[in-house]
Formats: sequence, structure tokens, C-alpha cells
Amino acid sequence: MTLALRRLLAYWLDFVLLAIILVDLQALVYITTSGFPFHFLKEGYHIEIWVLLSMSLPVWLYFIWFELNQQQTLGKRMLKLKVTNRERSKITFRQAFLRTFIRLLPWELTHIIILVPEPWWGMEGPPAHMHLIYIPNLMLLLYILILFAGKGEKGVHDMAAKTMVIRIRDER
Repeated sequence: MTLALRRLLAYWLDFVLLAIILVDLQALVYITTSGFPFHFLKEGYHIEIWVLLSMSLPVWLYFIWFELNQQQTLGKRMLKLKVTNRERSKITFRQAFLRTFIRLLPWELTHIIILVPEPWWGMEGPPAHMHLIYIPNLMLLLYILILFAGKGEKGVHDMAAKTMVIRIRDER
């Protein structure tokens, strides 16, 4: 399997794991609090803040913490990958943060576009800013194209943070 495919699969595994945990936690909060705070989440801004705190923040912390301290997320560990700086050493907090910010930017933009100022599902017709949803989708496509063009070693977030992902057996 190519390095690019391994990285995409590791990313997918991380997101499946995070989605299962975070959605289950949200369901637990909903059940144990008889719907609090969900019945207060009517405005797009309120929903965006809830999503940011209950979903985005834990995902950001997951990627930053694991890549900073372990050099690999659980998905990367399963696929024998790790994040390094150019000298093949541990990355810094700044690098971990920058990698995460750029990697997750399309997802965060999607949340904002769909939720603010009014959630799309609460509108009677198509939202006036519906065309903006193409921006994060084009970003994701660009990210994937660059990853494959660089043979998987560097994605957009690696270029910005001056990091790379290697197979653990390649370390020697």
C-alpha cells in the first residue's frame, strides 16, 4: 500500500474512532440530562459553539496530543506511521498545532458554512451562501492531490509545519 493511501486510511480510522466516542458521549449527555443543552441550541451560533466545544476541540486535542507526545495517532500506530520533523525527530507543539489547524480547516469551515448564521435544516429554501460549501470541498480535494503528488510523504499541513510522515520501518 502506498504511503499516501496508508495516511488516508489512518486518518479515516482516527475519525471513525473519534466519531464513535464523541457521538456516544453526546448521546449520553442528552440521555442523562433530559436533553440539556440540546433543547437550547436553536440559533446557528449556539450550535456552532456547541459543535466547537464538544466535537472540534476534542478532535484538535487528540491530534495535537498524540502527534506531539507519541508521534502518532492511533490510526497511524495501526498502520505503522509516525510524524517527524525534517531531522526525523519529535515535532514541537507549534508544529503539531499548525498541522492540526491546516488539516482540520476544511471541516471547521464546513461547520461554520452550514450552521452560521442559521442552520441549513432550519431554512425554508436554499441558503444564500450555499455556494460557499464548495470551498472546503475543493480544499479537501487539493489536500488529497498534493498528498498523492508528494508520494504520501508530505501533505499541505506537513509543508506548512515542516514535518513529514514516515513508515516506522523506514526509520533505520
